[in-house]
Amino acid sequence: MLIIEEPRLEKNNDKAIISVQFELENQRNELWYSFPEKFEKFLVTEQADAFLIGLLFLGLKTGNDIKLNAPISSKLYYSLRHYLIDALCLVNKNYKKIRIIPSSLSLTDLNVGNTAGTGLSCGIDSLSTFYDHNDEVAPFKIDYFTFFNVGSHGDHGGNNARLVFKDRYKNVEAFAKKVNREVLTVDSNLSEILEMKFQETYNLRTISCALLFQKLFKNYYYSSGTRFDHYGFNNNEIADLDMLIIPNLSTESTSFFVSALKYSRVERTELISNFPDTYNHLDVCTHPYSMNREEINCSKCYKCQRTMLTLDLLGKLDLYSKVFNVQKFRKNRNNYIGWLLSKKKKLTLDRELINFIEETGEINWQVEFFKVKNIIYRKKTKLFQSLFK
Repeated sequence: MLIIEEPRLEKNNDKAIISVQFELENQRNELWYSFPEKFEKFLVTEQADAFLIGLLFLGLKTGNDIKLNAPISSKLYYSLRHYLIDALCLVNKNYKKIRIIPSSLSLTDLNVGNTAGTGLSCGIDSLSTFYDHNDEVAPFKIDYFTFFNVGSHGDHGGNNARLVFKDRYKNVEAFAKKVNREVLTVDSNLSEILEMKFQETYNLRTISCALLFQKLFKNYYYSSGTRFDHYGFNNNEIADLDMLIIPNLSTESTSFFVSALKYSRVERTELISNFPDTYNHLDVCTHPYSMNREEINCSKCYKCQRTMLTLDLLGKLDLYSKVFNVQKFRKNRNNYIGWLLSKKKKLTLDRELINFIEETGEINWQVEFFKVKNIIYRKKTKLFQSLFK
């Protein structure tokens, strides 16, 4: 059994740290979250919702029921029992159906902030969420951005991930200042405890942080990378299940929504390109940001090239010349399109971009040449690998 104790709060300089002791298979450990002390008044210490969701994958992975020596939200408990645990076990056959055993259930609405928040990475999805809510009023208007260290900066956490987290925050903070919003940062050792792939677990990791601040967020928007029609059970990409998972993590105090679902990635890119504040801050790169690089993005990874091509097809790429190496991309543009067309296994976003390429008439003889070249290269690589198995 996985036993979670009551949350406890301590201070360290200008930081507040909330933690729980937990025991799994006779081994004791501690899960902690650290955040700026000024947000302490919005912290939920009365319930252990955040810790339950943070450690849920650990219970599912090991097959241990979770017992909490603290109350949890009655609404969250219902959703876990009737929907989420079964859904997650269907997605991943290695997970075991487990029981949640809280000390008691709470029906209390703890919210006092009556405001909304969303995570900000300065990527296409999070910026789309922000600008899609421009016309909203409280409690749906986005007044706060969040920036969490629970896996997106390194699957298993540690010092390197924490350095990337701090480095990327500089760009997030600069954008937030331009649009007059405050950023709530949360650091944690959750990644070190889970030791699981971030791509398979990230929605629960993110929401665990947001659940700490149910007194602040009446509504919280989770920026999914997919559109309505991309829903599906996919073990390698849990984002395809966001529409089921995220709303079912709501409590009596905070409602969670999956945002920007009506937009394709091309439409999201077009949306944010209408706002000049994004021109110097768009960050889509899979490589850690480094101040030693002139641009925020490496302009070489698949996400950079996909975004640059989309912007180029929209006629907006030059607007982002301070965050991308536009000249480098244009030299490799036809090769990239050929590589994309040559992929045997195309992701949903690949197919969407290919449709846009075809609509704009960008397939010329040079693209076809690189397509064939990449197909031949893939076949040679596969043959070479098979010879040395």
